[in-house]
Amino acid sequence: MELWRRVILLGSIFAAILVALFASLSPVVLVQHVDFADRQKNEGSYMGFRLMTERAKRLAGLPLHDYIAETTKGRLFVVEGAEWQSLAQNALAVAKGMPIAGEWQKRLPSDKHPSGVLFFKPDEPPVKQLASLYSGSREPAYLRLETNGTPLYLKAEYRAYSNEDFHLGGGFSSAPTPPTEFLFPGRKWSPWVALTGLALYVLLPWPKRPPGAQAYPRWRVVLTDFLALLLTVPFFAFPFFITGGTVQAFTEGWPLFFFFWPILMIGLTLVWLAAWVSAFALQVTPEGLRIWTDRGERNFRYGDMDFFQPVLQRPPKWLIALSWLAALAGKGSSRIGATGRAMILGSSAWGSLAIRLKNGGEIFLGITDQLGTDMIGADAIVKALKKAGVREVDEVREIRSLGLEMVRLPEP
Repeated sequence: MELWRRVILLGSIFAAILVALFASLSPVVLVQHVDFADRQKNEGSYMGFRLMTERAKRLAGLPLHDYIAETTKGRLFVVEGAEWQSLAQNALAVAKGMPIAGEWQKRLPSDKHPSGVLFFKPDEPPVKQLASLYSGSREPAYLRLETNGTPLYLKAEYRAYSNEDFHLGGGFSSAPTPPTEFLFPGRKWSPWVALTGLALYVLLPWPKRPPGAQAYPRWRVVLTDFLALLLTVPFFAFPFFITGGTVQAFTEGWPLFFFFWPILMIGLTLVWLAAWVSAFALQVTPEGLRIWTDRGERNFRYGDMDFFQPVLQRPPKWLIALSWLAALAGKGSSRIGATGRAMILGSSAWGSLAIRLKNGGEIFLGITDQLGTDMIGADAIVKALKKAGVREVDEVREIRSLGLEMVRLPEP
């Protein structure tokens, strides 16, 4: 049960990341207001400069009606109806920087593109009326809507995306960027996927402690789970966030998996350790130590013990080096977080009690955390061992470990 509790939690977070970054590459239609009079007035202008070529001079001198006919190249169509009227008015408001209703705001690009574009799916009204215009040509369509005053003009552009619109480090790089609901439709559901896993983590029955047994406090178990998440979730997610999409990470950014996921595998061992620690309990008896783990109950008699000694555990040097490499490879806030985790890992150390058995086996019991705080009542264990005549070795033994020796028992 303890392992499944963590598998469900971790799986739900992984699934939430995949769902949040699953990009929909379905085609869209971009609609924006066009002011042909202003466009003709600025004919020949580009990036703050104005270069009046022969063509630019000719277009600038045409009557507005002829200018519109020339620049639309036979792709000007008349539309009418209340839906087009509403669309045109909102497109005009966006172009002028005026506020629009909430149902229209969700159609704005997510990158705050200054062109005043509204996004539609090809089958949405009223743009679905334009489907036949794009069947033989992908050229933009220009639409004229008659009003009581000056007619309104719209530009409707059919656009399809592909994996080439995603780039390592930049994610989706095509501008304007579609609204989140268009590009990542599952993102609104991803928090609920993660929260479902968290709810099951909390609500599933926790192990019952045997009477009088010592065990790791529940808050320490939860803290171990939190540390396990810190070592697994970021390294699982980095390839997807760096690439910008779930599918694109496997197709365009697959080399990133070879860099980040080995560290993820290490984090998964910590998840397994957290499940073991959660199920762990120890009872000091007159005959020996009685220990419960996720594999059941074991008894160790004092007469079978050779000696015990303190152990100082530190993370492996290669793990610290990988953590720093991951920090250097990150960007922005992810780099800051990875750097902090690397610093914490490099300075980590915790105390254990090692009990050597006469048959060559060894029991490791996690005694203190990185702050030196006693976690399971070491004094009672040491007192019982001394009283039973088990030899004490004063020398502190230091080992580099992933922490799997926190509760390591010999094979039966």
